Amino acid sequence: MQKWAAGAGAPGQAVVFFAVLLVVSMPLSPFLLSISMWGLVFATFWRLCREGNTSWPGIRTVWVILEGSFRNFFRQRQYAVLFLLLLAPALSGLWSEDQAYWLERTRVRLPFLVLPWVFANLPPLSGRQFRLVLYLLTGLMVALCVGVGVYFFLHFKAVMQAMYWGQSMPAPRNHIRFSLLVATAVIAGGWLWQERYFWRSARERRWLAVAVVFLFVFAHFLSVRSGLAALYATLLFTLIRFIWRTRRWATALLLLALLAFAPWLAMKTMPSFAQKVDYMAYDWRQYLEHKGENYSDAERWISLKTGWYIWQERPWLGAGAGDLPAETARVVRLHFPSYQQTPKLPHNQLLYILAGTGLFGLALSLLAFVYPLALKPYRGDYLFVAFQVMMFCSFLVEYTIETAMGVAWYLFFTLWFMKRAETEIAPGIPPYS
Repeated sequence: MQKWAAGAGAPGQAVVFFAVLLVVSMPLSPFLLSISMWGLVFATFWRLCREGNTSWPGIRTVWVILEGSFRNFFRQRQYAVLFLLLLAPALSGLWSEDQAYWLERTRVRLPFLVLPWVFANLPPLSGRQFRLVLYLLTGLMVALCVGVGVYFFLHFKAVMQAMYWGQSMPAPRNHIRFSLLVATAVIAGGWLWQERYFWRSARERRWLAVAVVFLFVFAHFLSVRSGLAALYATLLFTLIRFIWRTRRWATALLLLALLAFAPWLAMKTMPSFAQKVDYMAYDWRQYLEHKGENYSDAERWISLKTGWYIWQERPWLGAGAGDLPAETARVVRLHFPSYQQTPKLPHNQLLYILAGTGLFGLALSLLAFVYPLALKPYRGDYLFVAFQVMMFCSFLVEYTIETAMGVAWYLFFTLWFMKRAETEIAPGIPPYS
């Protein structure tokens, strides 16, 4: 019987294709996002079948392959630990009354089992393949940002009026997750430039430098504070790392001055950024005057207080992931009645976890977040650590991994950078050794 595929690199090529599709689909299509994730599963299973010299597998063979692949997955603790981010909310179904919402939360977290299993059994990839996906991410974000900019200038008055009333600039899918993708592309593109990567011609590096600068400027134009905060935190980490490694203090001070100067320049040159800053100050004043029930920042502050109250009532196990919306509405109605029309869930990922699954869920989640940072070669890899800085900064102001796009953003890039570090920094050395 003919084997299931030809070409030694076919599964690896399929992985790269679906990885690119996943990156493209994050800001564009939830449907393609699901397709790309299951495509990665298919490519990995294809590799396992080929390694076992297996023709198109039957049910028994599928079971044997899956059993072996999951043993391999749980042996690699750096990947298996991410499963805890699914396990905590899944177990909270035992004390959640709203089973429908609990099931939805569990479904959103399902990739924390699927994608770590994929990367634990991933076909071998080359350094060039790892870089190609990041290169295409940079190009994609440039193209999308140009489109957002064109829309802004074509509808200048309408967009500025909307921003005057506290709305965000129109962006593909979710403006917060989109801004995080812009920040990721800045970091990845800058790293590729420093690595002297190009696809076909060395002259591409000039355009790559232009693309990185353009995306950095556009992040201010987009004026999403979550993305800007994550970007600046990561750039500050990059600067500290640069000082530590080179001791070039004069260059570092110049870069720090430029970093501090950029927001002021954006205020003076970008109407969207200036409008966002003005509205933020006005929103804060409304909150201080106890008039913030119709303003987004005030609602965010109330959401943090609400999450804290919910956790204090059930510190060990939380309200249950399924009952968090109902508990939020109850606490807001009790303590903040003027905000009960549109009660918001806690806008902080760690507080969200505390309110939903208590200290039990937070302990499991922190283990999943922090454990890979303690392992070599990850802790020495710039891309991986820089992305974790960006992720933790995002967690402070958003419940990032409670949406499909947020899960995809955090999980894919974390795993992609982990696998690249294993392949290039310490090939053949178990990260948990």
